[in-house]
Amino acid sequence: MSAHQIYQLASANCHSFTPTVKTLSKAILAITLSSVGVAHAGDYSSVTFFGDSLTDGGYFKPILDKEESGQFTTNPDNTWATPFAESLGLTSTAQTLGGDGSGNNYAIGGARAGLDVEREGLTVDSAKTQLDTYLADNSVDSKGLYSVWTGANDIFAASSDIEKGFIGIVTSIVTGSTPVVTKEEVVAKAIEDHVLPAVESQRKIIDTLKNNGAKYILVPNIPDVGLTPETIQADEKIKDNKLLEETLGKDVFKKTGNTLATTYNETLYEGIKNTGANVIPLDTFSLLQKVAKNPSAYGFSNMNGTACTNKDDKGNIESLKCGRDDLDKENANNSYFFADSIHPTGRAHKMIADYANAVVTAPGQVSVLPHIATQSGLATNERLQTHINQRQSQNHTLQSTSPEGWVSANINSLDVAGFESSGNAQLLFGLDFTHSGLPNAMTGVYANLSQSELDSNERNGIDKVEFDELGLGLYHSQNLGKVQLNGALGYSTIDMETNRKVSLDNYTQNYKSDVDGSRYYASLQAGYPMLLKGTTLTPYLGATANRVKLDAIKEGTSDDPIAMQFDKQKYNTIYGTLGLKASSQLSNTLNVFGDVHYQKQLDDNHKEVTARLNTLSDISFKTPKADFDDDSFGASLGLSRQFKSFFGSAGVSYASGDDDDITSVFIELIK
Repeated sequence: MSAHQIYQLASANCHSFTPTVKTLSKAILAITLSSVGVAHAGDYSSVTFFGDSLTDGGYFKPILDKEESGQFTTNPDNTWATPFAESLGLTSTAQTLGGDGSGNNYAIGGARAGLDVEREGLTVDSAKTQLDTYLADNSVDSKGLYSVWTGANDIFAASSDIEKGFIGIVTSIVTGSTPVVTKEEVVAKAIEDHVLPAVESQRKIIDTLKNNGAKYILVPNIPDVGLTPETIQADEKIKDNKLLEETLGKDVFKKTGNTLATTYNETLYEGIKNTGANVIPLDTFSLLQKVAKNPSAYGFSNMNGTACTNKDDKGNIESLKCGRDDLDKENANNSYFFADSIHPTGRAHKMIADYANAVVTAPGQVSVLPHIATQSGLATNERLQTHINQRQSQNHTLQSTSPEGWVSANINSLDVAGFESSGNAQLLFGLDFTHSGLPNAMTGVYANLSQSELDSNERNGIDKVEFDELGLGLYHSQNLGKVQLNGALGYSTIDMETNRKVSLDNYTQNYKSDVDGSRYYASLQAGYPMLLKGTTLTPYLGATANRVKLDAIKEGTSDDPIAMQFDKQKYNTIYGTLGLKASSQLSNTLNVFGDVHYQKQLDDNHKEVTARLNTLSDISFKTPKADFDDDSFGASLGLSRQFKSFFGSAGVSYASGDDDDITSVFIELIK
């Protein structure tokens, strides 16, 4: 059977054989080691919210009569802050009117960016004042996530001025006089009075957070208010009046709302760049547009109406007091996008929360990829070391004047950083060259093929990695006095296929990416063989250096706000190993061998991954990198036998740490 046939056979059968490999190997080794853990990609120690009604978690609840009311949505559903925090393993607790101040959600419905206002006789703190309140009692958590979503009420203030200006223009025409200003001038004045000051206030909030030590600042932009029921209904009224439509134009409020939001967003993100803060953007503007183009795909049957029917004293739909009894129809909180004329329903908020989770965790998940390549490479290095050990235990008795070929194949379970194997195989084949005059010296060349399929049950994030590696290397072993030395150098090309799954409530989109890369490594091991009652015991020390380089990733299309980009990665590691290997001859042709070792990561340069949203590609950001412990214990056990024309060995190995678990069954033939 050729080396290629062995690899193909192993690859074809490893999926069904992997669970058996894991169980059998652990049973044979009979070693209790630490079990596999999960490397959390992008852990935040806390989350804090500032903003307005889009984030308000129940500020006014203490003064409302209806028990289930209190948030600006389809109560008792939550705004996005609660499910988002929970998706990170954290909580969102609202600061409430007259409360004890212990909450981490400072957002208040009706809040402006930098201007304190009143709502029905109650003072509503701006986002700036909310931050001041937080900083008066707290220190910024450098590992925490801070969300600043504000500006919508400033846009509504601008819209109010614009509406008054438009009325003035129409009144002038009706009375036969010439309008003092144009539509464009009315809009420009409202932007100057409300939008630009709000942007500057939000920019200062972000700058203050950064200056106080915030490393991760989440900044959603303003949704396209031109798509809200309020805007759509205003344009419908204009259509019913020919004079208004001729004077102001078709869809004037939709276009104006779009202009206000676009101006706010573009000015905000441009100003943020000057702060030097690490801002994680959320493109809710483009997300709403994406959903509005095909609402049924996202499970919405109504984008223009309101799920709530209850009205305030002025006859306006009011989501703050909207409960299940106030819905337009059963399940409207799930089938409608808007609760009232401007606020999303509970299900729409859940989608926003899922979107936020996908963005703030994706770079950390991508940072796991070079670790996967490193661990696969370490498994390859161990197989090569097993071959060298076998030749050393033979004392190179198969020496000849011609090179000796060998092939080693293994099926393994490679569970890495929360990913579990669904099928892995490795194949090494090479040539050993002995040296005349140096009976214990050997030099060789080898090639390796590795194939791994890893899965994760992430709801949002990378859930599949297919990994292929093709490499070449050199190795050498010889004795210096009583010390046994061996070393190896290698290079391999890497091909990864990944799938990042993004679930927005029950809507799922998959982003497949091809990632090319390379791995360089060098290893050195020094052992001291000792003969004890027919058994050779060799305590040893080893060191392995790896360098993995992965190319940049770009998902989807440039107009997709869910798709992301990730920069190149370089991951350097150095591992130290302390172990004991043993070999004992059972008969003239049969030998048993084994190894136990502890491997510790001595150094690495694991860095945060730089990412971007496709629709906001000029804003780069970072999130916490994956955190994993590379220290591990390992053991192997096998049998080798001398046949007439070849030497063969087979065995099992198992290594486990806090985050990684590698189990394999291997065979080797030397001809």
